[in-house]
Amino acid sequence: MEMWRHEAGRLGWAAGCGPALALVVAAAVAALTAGDGAGRPQVSLVLITGLEALLPLAVAMAATSVVATDRARELHLSLPTRYATVLGRRLGVLAGATSAAAVAFTGVLWAAGLWSGPPVVASPLLWAPAMAWLGGLAVFIALLTRSLLLATTAAGGVWLAQQLFASGFAAHDWARPLYLFPVSRLGAYPGWMTDRLVLTATIAPFAAGVLILLRRPERMLTEEEA
Repeated sequence: MEMWRHEAGRLGWAAGCGPALALVVAAAVAALTAGDGAGRPQVSLVLITGLEALLPLAVAMAATSVVATDRARELHLSLPTRYATVLGRRLGVLAGATSAAAVAFTGVLWAAGLWSGPPVVASPLLWAPAMAWLGGLAVFIALLTRSLLLATTAAGGVWLAQQLFASGFAAHDWARPLYLFPVSRLGAYPGWMTDRLVLTATIAPFAAGVLILLRRPERMLTEEEA
C-alpha cells in the first residue's frame, strides 16, 4: 500500500484530479442548464457528454503529463526496478482512480433518474473504450516523440475532429466503429455494443507500440537528461 500511495503522489494533483474535475465541470454545467429551464433530457445529455467525452480527454492529458514530465528519468534507468514498471504503476493508478470516479458518477446519475445512456450494466462501454483509445494514443506519441506539446496536440486534435465531424463518421459503416462519442453525439443506434467492442480491439496497436518503446527506455531521455 505504501508503494501505491507513493505512485499516486507522484502523479501530482493536476494529473490525479483532472479526470474527476472533468466530471465536476459536467455536473456544474448541467446544473446551470437546469437553472436556465432546460428539461431533464437536455440535462441528462450534458451529464452523459461529460462522462463519454470530457472524461477521456482529461485522462489523455493526464496520461501525457505522467509520461512526458516525469523527473529524473536517467536515475530511474539505473535502479533495479525497470522504468516501464514504474510508469505502468502510475498509469494504472490513474486508470483505476478514473474508473472508480466514472462508476460512482454513473451510479449517482442512475439513482437520480438522469441516466439516458445504455443499460447500466453496459455503462463502462460508454466511457472506457474512448478513455483507453485516446489515452493510449497520447501515451504512444509522448513516448515516441518525447514531447508533451506534440502528444497533447495529437490527442486534442483527434478529440476535436471527432466532435466536429460526427455526422461523417455516422454516414459510413466502416468509420462508425472508430467513433469515440456515439451516445452523446449520434444517439442510440443498432450495433452500438459491437462497435464499442471493435473500438476496444483497435487499442491493440497503441498498446503494442507502447510496449515496444518501453523496451528501450533510454530513448525517453531528452538531451538535457542525457
